[in-house]
Amino acid sequence: MRSRLAQLSRSHAVLATLVAVIAAAVAGTTVGYAALSKDVTLTLDGETRQVSAIGDTVGDVLAAEGIDVGDRDLVAPAVDEAVADGSAIAVQFGRPLELSVDGASRTYWVNSTDVASALGEIGRRFDGADLSASRSASIGRKGLSLDVVTPKVLHVKLGGKDLEKRKVAALTVADVLDSMGFELDEHDKVIPSLDTAIADGDKVVVKDIRLATKKVQREVVDAPVVEREDATMYEGEEEVVREGRDGVRAVTYKLRFVNGDLVARKVVRAKVRVKAVSTIVNVGTKEEPTSNFADGSTVWDALARCESGGNWAINTGNGYYGGLQFNLGTWRAYGGTGYPHQASRETQIAVASRLRDATGGYGSWPGCAAKLGLPR
Repeated sequence: MRSRLAQLSRSHAVLATLVAVIAAAVAGTTVGYAALSKDVTLTLDGETRQVSAIGDTVGDVLAAEGIDVGDRDLVAPAVDEAVADGSAIAVQFGRPLELSVDGASRTYWVNSTDVASALGEIGRRFDGADLSASRSASIGRKGLSLDVVTPKVLHVKLGGKDLEKRKVAALTVADVLDSMGFELDEHDKVIPSLDTAIADGDKVVVKDIRLATKKVQREVVDAPVVEREDATMYEGEEEVVREGRDGVRAVTYKLRFVNGDLVARKVVRAKVRVKAVSTIVNVGTKEEPTSNFADGSTVWDALARCESGGNWAINTGNGYYGGLQFNLGTWRAYGGTGYPHQASRETQIAVASRLRDATGGYGSWPGCAAKLGLPR
């Protein structure tokens, strides 16, 4: 008897219920009439019926009714307790509760007959969780398999929206999106993958990817530029030999948008309507001299020695070039081409002579002209 009471103490709530059932049953039962046959109120898993049985103990009555009880069943009074006419016996059968919590499984033996009571019996109510059966669902003698998905705090970014914190009862990334009512399109990318199990603090990101087609009937095609090396021109010099002409084409693009932003464009079809004509440019390859101290006995040579140290190829970057230190505007105004420092001594003297003749003296070189005593 003591061992059975110890067994009953494992489930105080269920035991209290059994005692209440017995008390109610005894209160409503009349005194039996036969010495050997006893009228007993029998309650099995909350369902009550009246039985007549011959026996001295609770165990005898249960055996007479063909009811087998085991270590996981709760019986009140205990099976070795004596019974009398008008006694009440209550049995709450044990049953397996196969519990899977976020994918981790464990089996509990409970005596409760509904989900809510069974969870309370094992001390795991799972408030806010999603259950595979309602809390009011009954649990039969064969037991119940119950899946539980607990709520988790996640950081979620859906497409172009800001990152937000959400509390969601979900097991996988797919469950998270489903619970939030977010519908994925065919090309969307989800990080991590949909079948990934989630835990508190995880981050879920959905890249909203959209593919589109764009047709342009008349798109201008820039004229290509063809460069040709010219050894007669100095490096850095260019000359347009032929002006190009833009073309026109009909083109179809495949566009890729991520979170609303265009990130890629690919030509999938193109048809030329007007062919573009290339621009041809000659590019100088001749190495530019850094010094040219060609000398002579003319006044120009004396003036060059004063202006540039006699270096007809000098270019210091100050805007004045060559032995006679022309600026580019004056040089070209008097027939010079290209840059003064790229021209020969003789060409520079020829341009300087035209300048002198036009101005009536050497006043274009005031400092050195005064130093050399040249007319200005």
